[in-house]
Amino acid sequence: MFRTQVPDGPSTAPPRGQRRHAPVQVLLLCLSVLLPLALFAWTAFSEHRQALQDAEQTADRTIAALHEHAARVLETNDLVLSEVMRQTEGRPWEAIAGDSRLWTYLLRVAADLGQPTDITLADASGRVRMTTTRFPAARDDSLAGQEDFEALRGRRGWTHVAVLPETSLTPRQITLSRRRVAADGSFDGILRIGLPVSQFSAFWGRYAPNTRYVVTLARSDGRLVIRWPGATLPEWVSTEGLFLRNALAERTGHFAGASGIDGVERVSAFTQVRDYPLHLVFSVEKAAVLHEWQDRMTLLGLYTVLAAAALLGMALMTVRQYREQRLDSGRWREMAERLAAESARRELAEAALRRAQTLEAVGQLTAGVAHDFNNLLQAIRSGLFLLAPRVPESSRKVLDASLQAVERGAKLVRQLMVFSRREALQPRPVDPRALVAGVGELLQKAVGAPVAIQTEIAPDVGAAMIDPTQAELAMLNLTINARDAMPQGGTLTIGARNARLDAPLGAAAAGEYVVLSVGDTGTGMPPEVLDRVLEPFFTTKAVGKGTGLGLSMVHGFVTQSGGEMQIESRPGAGTTVSLWLPRATRAAEAEAPPVALPRAMVAGPGCSLLLVDDDALARLATAAALREMGHEVAEARDGEEALIVLGQRPDLRLMVTDYAMPQMNGAELTLAARRRRPGLPVIMITGYAAGLPGGKPPGVRMLLRKPFRMEELDAAVRDATGLEAVA
Repeated sequence: MFRTQVPDGPSTAPPRGQRRHAPVQVLLLCLSVLLPLALFAWTAFSEHRQALQDAEQTADRTIAALHEHAARVLETNDLVLSEVMRQTEGRPWEAIAGDSRLWTYLLRVAADLGQPTDITLADASGRVRMTTTRFPAARDDSLAGQEDFEALRGRRGWTHVAVLPETSLTPRQITLSRRRVAADGSFDGILRIGLPVSQFSAFWGRYAPNTRYVVTLARSDGRLVIRWPGATLPEWVSTEGLFLRNALAERTGHFAGASGIDGVERVSAFTQVRDYPLHLVFSVEKAAVLHEWQDRMTLLGLYTVLAAAALLGMALMTVRQYREQRLDSGRWREMAERLAAESARRELAEAALRRAQTLEAVGQLTAGVAHDFNNLLQAIRSGLFLLAPRVPESSRKVLDASLQAVERGAKLVRQLMVFSRREALQPRPVDPRALVAGVGELLQKAVGAPVAIQTEIAPDVGAAMIDPTQAELAMLNLTINARDAMPQGGTLTIGARNARLDAPLGAAAAGEYVVLSVGDTGTGMPPEVLDRVLEPFFTTKAVGKGTGLGLSMVHGFVTQSGGEMQIESRPGAGTTVSLWLPRATRAAEAEAPPVALPRAMVAGPGCSLLLVDDDALARLATAAALREMGHEVAEARDGEEALIVLGQRPDLRLMVTDYAMPQMNGAELTLAARRRRPGLPVIMITGYAAGLPGGKPPGVRMLLRKPFRMEELDAAVRDATGLEAVA
């Protein structure tokens, strides 16, 4: 912490604890007022919304009842028209006009409807031939020019709904008219039934007892039939208004807004009356809906103000007490901070210990697997050595491919041992260009066709001081991970450049480095995944698609080489892995060509030796190969059997023994055998890829690691026994 000295004297700045906690105190005071107000606002909003929803539900129920009544009235009158049509069908107008019995029948039907109803029959010219108002009809009564007559004569439908305005003799009526057709299909007049709109408004009075509630019936073209309650009404309403715009779009529904007639805000529900071009709407004033809500909110607001005042008073008391206890609480706070820091340090130490234990367990498991795997590879290599002279030239490629598979298996074991920190690397100067070119074909096969590979290698890039085998495997691991991150294809970029670190970076010290990078344009990784990618066995791939060891192996190789690995990734922006590897001080060396199996073996004079190995496959194949090379071989499967054979065979000049065996290992067997035969040469073979604990045991002339070539073992045997080497 930087400190600034000030002149002595009284300080005007508040204490540090007060400055730090002042926002908390202000927040407490604000919450004491804002929280009750927020609760009041939320409650008011919820109650307001519920009141409107209740009004909509009530309007829906009411409009359903009004619809049933209106539909029943219209359908009843429609049935009357159908019956009158049936009674007059095919009869000439002169006969109809003078039929007193028909007139009496129409009077009885009109009386049965329960309301003053006018039934009118007019011929094709519009002349009224019969009406329930008089008999016979007046000769000058005519419907010509009226809306329903002209619409039906113009063949605009079979039925028409019209409105007759109120006159001094008749009330306002709604009419249902139907077209009459002659035998030849021509227009032959209309039949009309008119019913007063009071037949609807009398029923509507139950649901709209005052002006806060309004029921409106209008035609689809905007003609207003009736509006209850209402005095002077317009004859037409706009089809673009709230009512008809919604009614023409849907048969039923509800809406809220200002009326186009009087401008009052209402909540409304509407429906179409059956299949008639009539639309019914029930509306209630929004002010009436919210009247009770306003009363409740007024009372609740009073309670809120009282509660806010009480909370504010309590908050002020709490702040005052807090300030009085500030000095004591500061001491406890600092103690808690120290305890929290100590707890965090312990958690970090425990996490590091868990990681170390995990790596140790993985290392022990890897060492055991490598031992058994090397024994299997040794058996295969010895068998291939025996088969080499007997394989025809046409099958030679298969044999060479099998040898390469054994070599790759040995490389894989060494990589596992590097990952578990149990294998010493063999660094040498490696040219990055040669490294990328050497794995080029493998990279293309590993990433597949949908992924394009491009390189960005600096012209002046230097050689890296690394183990070439481990570097090759690391590049393969990174490219496979990049391929899996681009399931739909993309671009994989391999780069190499010189770089310098002026300060340490992780495990890498300051100095000159070669940076190898592998980048992709794939899915990328979120931060929580990026933090765990180096953990052993952690993987985001599906079951069976990855072991979770790839990046851990690469990281182990880089850190063991004295470098550092960096990973940059964002979701959707791809991933770039950079390997900072120490730069070599000398040029790269040319790589030795691979060793092929001999096409024919030349056996020379051999010796008698004892081969001890608890692995039956490796022992059988190695013994057969030694015999093929001219040696006499006695076999033993463990230390006790080997000591018995040595006691029975004084002619044995050499012992070749495995290290890891049950009951008695190779080092113990060597000591026991040399106590009995002090001058006995011993060659030790082992499947431990990292060598033996403590190095070569005492008394052992040479240590060979499996899988070794039989030429190496033959040379070691001849060197130990003084025999002439065989090409």
